[in-house]
Amino acid sequence: MKKSASPYRAMVFLMAALGILPLGGCAFDEDLDSLMYPPTIKSSIIGSAEANDYYDKFYKEMTSHKRVSKGTSNIAALEALPKDGLGNVNWTVAVVEGVISPRSSLTSVEDDEDDMPLDLNIFIEAKTPLMANVLFPHSIHTYWLSCNNCHPKIFIPEAGANPISMDEIWQGQWCGRCHGKVAFSVFMPRTNCVRCHVVRKGDSLEKERWR
Repeated sequence: MKKSASPYRAMVFLMAALGILPLGGCAFDEDLDSLMYPPTIKSSIIGSAEANDYYDKFYKEMTSHKRVSKGTSNIAALEALPKDGLGNVNWTVAVVEGVISPRSSLTSVEDDEDDMPLDLNIFIEAKTPLMANVLFPHSIHTYWLSCNNCHPKIFIPEAGANPISMDEIWQGQWCGRCHGKVAFSVFMPRTNCVRCHVVRKGDSLEKERWR
């Protein structure tokens, strides 16, 4: 008996048909149409430091788009913080721009030495040629979390060892363990999609399989 199509997959096709999903890595909202992507590095031999610097440009572009809106919260302290497309606080931008600088714990003092965030950007190719690729920045995640929150129980720290899919993320696995719960939603709006799917096809330093 043929297995029925996943309801999540059906929703993806419906979103694409309605123009809700950012296809081709370029059908973004108007406020994102003017994104300036860094030029592709032509050299076939790239050092890890140079590659990370290249992908860091994408990460900086990801965190440069936000808005500050009033009346979106009953908590006055949140009013002036940068917001995402849903009007929720964009905590990543708040940290990157120095709007907030939270302490590592309630009991920490200035003399405490905190573990420095890991500055490592991970490229993840989207399985479909219609979707821009993903850039996962360790820096903002390890700013809040220790490594053992994700490794090795959720993600095996080895290239190609994690068969991530959006279906499973929407069901609360992989990135969905936090996103949609304590971090920004992986559903709507479209501007949330491009907070992860930011590297357009052909603009990476990798051998992309979609070609």
